[in-house]
Amino acid sequence: MIVDKTQIGDEDPVEYAFEQIVMRFDKFLMRRYRNNKKDKGLLVLDKSTRETRLQSLAIEFKSAGHRWGFPRNIVDVPFFVDSQATRLIQYADLVSYALWRKFEQGDSEFFEAISSSFDSDGGVVHGLHHLKGRSEACDCPACANRLL
Repeated sequence: MIVDKTQIGDEDPVEYAFEQIVMRFDKFLMRRYRNNKKDKGLLVLDKSTRETRLQSLAIEFKSAGHRWGFPRNIVDVPFFVDSQATRLIQYADLVSYALWRKFEQGDSEFFEAISSSFDSDGGVVHGLHHLKGRSEACDCPACANRLL
């Protein structure tokens, strides 16, 4: 999830990114369900000062929906763990670092190693979202899909 804060106005960038992640994870699970893989999902996040707000937001999404509808396949509020306690969150940190290096530092070495691993279906990348100005050039998989 890469978000240029100037593109979302007064909206909180963390809440915007969380909504995108919830929607995209739910859509991933829906595609699996259509292929007879009846999985449900649980969001696991790094401990944060935003924990309470993100849990509340998840409850709001479940009861009132988000911009794209209601999540149907996420079973509970997000589970928060200390990243030092589990490699799962450390892997997510590595992905975040690769994204930061590419989009903030212009170094795509680590991104190139993971760029083909983002959720995609039918040649469309769903698991990577890059919100930027329309006039900004970008060759990432998410932006390349928008040009098609």
